[in-house]
Amino acid sequence: MKLAPPSSGLPNLEKLFIKNVLVPSVRILITWDIALFLLRRELKIIDKLLKPIDKTLLTQKTLIDRTFAIEDDTRQFSINMVLEHLEIAGNKIKNVIETLSLEKEFIEDIKIENVKPKQNANNQYESFKKFYQEYISFIKSLDKKQSIKKKRHPWFVEFNNYDWSVFMYMHTFIHRRQIEAIIKEIK
Repeated sequence: MKLAPPSSGLPNLEKLFIKNVLVPSVRILITWDIALFLLRRELKIIDKLLKPIDKTLLTQKTLIDRTFAIEDDTRQFSINMVLEHLEIAGNKIKNVIETLSLEKEFIEDIKIENVKPKQNANNQYESFKKFYQEYISFIKSLDKKQSIKKKRHPWFVEFNNYDWSVFMYMHTFIHRRQIEAIIKEIK
């Protein structure tokens, strides 16, 4: 089976739903603290999912059915590739939040193809956990003012620093579901 290339995007109906329903709803319902709470909960779920998995299975690429908000090419990842993607994208999001919080323009283009995994490394889970500990400390210490400056997500709308912090949770939630689908296939 041939998968669509990276950055092919999401189906139009799904993208429209996220852009016009999900994003505006989240802006109303979720605060900085709730986003951080939900992110920490997702990280605990990921940890619980991965503890019983044989470490040799973490690098095994597995084809899964397409799930909500997952690009077609992303359907054939290993668990470690998902964790690597979360770390790469997470670093980018952290940099965007930091820059916008200073009311500076984030000049670099954000491209989906630039946050795809490349290594499928054996020690990816440790690196993933270390990054998220740093991210949580960063968000906890951040002044929670919503920035005027914004940076557009490649698929959706312009996000300010707060929107990007909420996106960090949503992104982790979506990929946690991907990890669950991979585990279901490799067991």
